[in-house]
Amino acid sequence: MITMNPILNNQNSPELIKLLKASTVAYTNAKKGEIKVTYFLIFLAFAYPITYVLIKDESIKLTLFGCSFLLTVLVQIFVDTFKGNTSKGAIFKEEFDTTLFNLRWKSTLNKPEHSEVSKSSLEYKGKEIKDWYSPNISARIPQNIAVAVLQHSNTSWDIELRIIYRRWLTGLLIVYSIALWIFLISNNSVGMTIFLIYFSILSFYTHFISLIRGHSSAIDRRKAISKHLDEIILNKKYIGTDELRDIQDEIYISRQEAAKVPNFFFRWYQNKMNAIAEDYIETVNKTYDC
Repeated sequence: MITMNPILNNQNSPELIKLLKASTVAYTNAKKGEIKVTYFLIFLAFAYPITYVLIKDESIKLTLFGCSFLLTVLVQIFVDTFKGNTSKGAIFKEEFDTTLFNLRWKSTLNKPEHSEVSKSSLEYKGKEIKDWYSPNISARIPQNIAVAVLQHSNTSWDIELRIIYRRWLTGLLIVYSIALWIFLISNNSVGMTIFLIYFSILSFYTHFISLIRGHSSAIDRRKAISKHLDEIILNKKYIGTDELRDIQDEIYISRQEAAKVPNFFFRWYQNKMNAIAEDYIETVNKTYDC
């Protein structure tokens, strides 16, 4: 039986769990805005072609244009709210990590107010949070390496999930584009109609391409972190607290990426992602048991 690494002894303490709850609430609120915009743009992407080609009702066209204009205005109004919730989620998670890892707090960051953490954590409605990090990390692993393993789990878990979600987004965009062309050709649509349809759904393509690029950027950043940590962990190299702090800075930056994975998608693949993370930890345990 594996004896749990002592660095994880306090991860289920009430104060740290409160930070995780607050972080989850902040990220969920940020995701809600993005998801609503995405769903509405998908609706418009289907509504415009049907209206132009089949219904041909000018009043419906004007209504859809009005909805598009209103959505654009609302996104600009609430963009700071989306970013604010993302930043809150990142800073709450940063305090959880630095406290658990016993790393110094970055002097240029303001710690979240206790009242803010309490307020957000009380809004949490999900299932009980326990063992955020796997308790299966061996006690034989030195403390700084154990921190590096936990940082690695942060990055690798997110990489795999984002790669799968990006694949879904890309697939949806390709399938939609092919289906739209088939629809337009089968209905003998003229050039002007095709132009107006694509002009009307430009926001749909812009939104999805932005999401794909955002996830790609987050994947590349986290891959670089994971590669660096792999080199240290698997080759039993020395790593000091200053380097761990630098890596934590990179993780904090990557947590503020605007493109996010929806909670329902996270739940679909949670077991698979956990299995991959546990397999890595098992490899590390064997490396340090030798």
